[in-house]
Amino acid sequence: MAISDADYAIWLAADNQSRIVLVEVKAWSGGAEVTRYMSNYPFVSGPSDSPANQAYDDFVLSVPQFSHRMSEQFTGQSTPSWGDIEIANENGDRDSWLTADAWDARSVKMYLGDKSWARADFRKILDGTIADIYATGQRTLALKVRDKQWMLNVPAQTSLIGGSTANKDLPKPLCYGQAFNTEPVLTVAATHEYQVHDGGVNAISTVYDNGVSVGFTPTIASGTFVLSAAPAGRITADVQGAKPGGTYLTKCADIMQHLITTHSALTTGDLDASSFSAFNTTAPQALGLYVRERQNLIELLDALIQSVGGWYGFSRDGLLQLGRLEDPASGTSVLDLTADDLVEGSLRCIRRIVPVTTVRLGYRKNWTLQTDGVAGAATEARRADLAAEYLVSKALDAAIKTAHPLALEPELAGTLMTVQSDCDTEAARRLALWGVTRYVYAFDCFSAPARVSLGQVIKLTHPRFGFAGGAKAVVVGITEQPTKNRLSLEIWK
Repeated sequence: MAISDADYAIWLAADNQSRIVLVEVKAWSGGAEVTRYMSNYPFVSGPSDSPANQAYDDFVLSVPQFSHRMSEQFTGQSTPSWGDIEIANENGDRDSWLTADAWDARSVKMYLGDKSWARADFRKILDGTIADIYATGQRTLALKVRDKQWMLNVPAQTSLIGGSTANKDLPKPLCYGQAFNTEPVLTVAATHEYQVHDGGVNAISTVYDNGVSVGFTPTIASGTFVLSAAPAGRITADVQGAKPGGTYLTKCADIMQHLITTHSALTTGDLDASSFSAFNTTAPQALGLYVRERQNLIELLDALIQSVGGWYGFSRDGLLQLGRLEDPASGTSVLDLTADDLVEGSLRCIRRIVPVTTVRLGYRKNWTLQTDGVAGAATEARRADLAAEYLVSKALDAAIKTAHPLALEPELAGTLMTVQSDCDTEAARRLALWGVTRYVYAFDCFSAPARVSLGQVIKLTHPRFGFAGGAKAVVVGITEQPTKNRLSLEIWK
């Protein structure tokens, strides 16, 4: 009988179970890619399993622990990591794995289950890659495991302008959402043709020469335009960017998905579709991004998600997820813990975050600052716009200073939001979130692995630190070992 998700959860929570980890890892050996099957306990799959009748050799000595943490600012990329898989090499039987085989960037998957189960009932707990193999001694080898985040550490754009202009070796620009006063790239000097995006766009609204609008003819399908006359100075443009498949992309999750699947080796199968869909509802603000110079993809993803106060990272099973830190009081607890569930004396406060009294966010980014060389026909208001990088939204609660005289007044935080009402709403949300003292607590508990994920809410009842009546908190850090009923958590409240 198949093991249901409910049965699996009960099995995970039990202390007296024999937990087997099956490892399927690829390597380049003998001129071809091979898959090696190993485990921490002897196991053979059944004839109806996939793979069928496959022996998993029991030479895995230790299974890596999983950890996942939000950044110090609780936005941008989170950091998932796995330890190493230690492998027995008692008599040098696997020396060739170290001396002859290639492992870097090869796939590794791990599955957790019981020795009495069919292979199909095991649950995947890791989908990652191998960084390398090394010897920990004469009798052991170890595989360095890493998540897929490294696959995002690539240039966002490698397609070049080409042709014969001085710009031929520049990357083609990228534009998403509404981008104001962008500086396009000259592609054909003889016809005064410029490009604003590597592909079709929704619209090229206005073109400027030294800050004053001029005539032009757009070609929306190629993201280019031709000036009606030779330029007198610096050419810029207001653009509504990428429109792949006829859909104009403006939301954070949609833009991130398009960037990831078109500018990295990851596919939609590597993304948590429900997480991306939900984030479109959580963060529907209209954004604008313009990329003219060579930039790293992670830089762009960080800029996008930080604009809406979100975070991203890979889950245990290798899917990229999006989330946003919210007040835990409004969340639903996925795990209730009491003092009896915690290792005695392990609850501690590891960080106290002083409240802010003001939040200032920049919106409607000016992508080309122009403080000189502006045409004489430009109005005073237009000159001021060209010289300012952002317009500003501000949320203020002066009363916070009464209780907290040292309450912080952070510098302006630039965003990619383009609409004032969106930015006003986000500034107010952040002030509500950070206008009170916040804390990060850490503890060890007796709990099954894989029961909570980053960004989820738990409820803790404990006699210390204000948890006596039970209080909700957001999980911002996790460390766990698949084969042990022990979990280390960091929570924010």
